[in-house]
Amino acid sequence: MLLSEHISVNNTAPVLLLFGGNPLRRDEVINQLKQLGDLTIYGTLSEEEGMKKITTLSKVDLVIIGGRYSDEQRIRIRKFVAENLPYTKISEPGVQYPYETNAINLDISIKLNLKR
Repeated sequence: MLLSEHISVNNTAPVLLLFGGNPLRRDEVINQLKQLGDLTIYGTLSEEEGMKKITTLSKVDLVIIGGRYSDEQRIRIRKFVAENLPYTKISEPGVQYPYETNAINLDISIKLNLKR
């Protein structure tokens, strides 16, 4: 069964919201990220689904915008996050840094202040 989320038992764990587009890649990314530490990770498959999920969560520490999103979508997502969760950080693999596992892990670890 493919993962769509990974929920920490610790309610103070950082919360990540992944804007993705492919169920297989979402599963890979969630499995990759949960190795970074005690995290709650929600994976969505579209801009609309991600924005809707944001409105249901009381806290989101980091939004990850996957590689499939256009510049226009990225602008809308960034604006939506800024308006609804102004203290939430954004990570954009393939835009802010190379779309590569180690670079993704490093960016997220730095932005969430995770021990490596």
